[in-house]
Amino acid sequence: MSETLLVHRDGAVCTLTLNRPKLRNAVDADTMWALRDAIVDCGEETRVIVITGSGGAFCSGADLTVAAQGELSAEAAVAILTDAYHPALLAIREARCPVIAAVDGVAAGIGCDVALACDLRIVSEHARFAELFVQVGLVPDGGGTWSLPRIIGLGRALDLMYTGEPVDAKDALAIGLANRVFPTERFEREVATYATYLAEQAPLSLMRIRRAVYAAQDGTFAEALSREANFQREIFASEDGFEGFRAFLEKRKPIWMGR
Repeated sequence: MSETLLVHRDGAVCTLTLNRPKLRNAVDADTMWALRDAIVDCGEETRVIVITGSGGAFCSGADLTVAAQGELSAEAAVAILTDAYHPALLAIREARCPVIAAVDGVAAGIGCDVALACDLRIVSEHARFAELFVQVGLVPDGGGTWSLPRIIGLGRALDLMYTGEPVDAKDALAIGLANRVFPTERFEREVATYATYLAEQAPLSLMRIRRAVYAAQDGTFAEALSREANFQREIFASEDGFEGFRAFLEKRKPIWMGR
């Protein structure tokens, strides 16, 4: 695995840490490929993925060193975007289990979009989100135009994209951009506790809830009902489905096998 991405497994939780602290974890093509590969490599034993950053930052955006030197053509820039950045973002969205962005410090530009691509954003009190593309004359290019309006609403999303202004942890929680906020000194512990809690839930249920919710974003209510019925049929026929009913009747904690 790349030195710019650290992989740590703790039971059923896999934590992926962007590790370029001197650049506040600004990402390049190699880092995004490593992120994509790490997500794809998470096997059935992984029930929750956590993406975070080292050194008190989540991700300050793309590493623009080469672009700033005028050595990157428009065609080459878009090729990097589509060949390296997009596969990582799609891997997040297509993961088989919940994906949590654990944001401590800045999440800006493509870093903000990586956090938006995750299912949940758990943040420290020092977290800041910024869709700052407009400030360097660009447009959001990490799926932010799809994700952000769905998370916080169209008007608020356009406001943040038009201005590039940062949103602190308190405001992020208020507008639904963040799901939970914790003091910095407890942040890592609280993230681990929450991720472990999710990993203890029925994996077949989590997987299908995730798939159903995202598919419903672009479908009709009738399609959502049909999809839910199909997923419910699959779970009813599974070992976990039987275990859930039996544990409920026996008034005990279920033992999930993921099958």
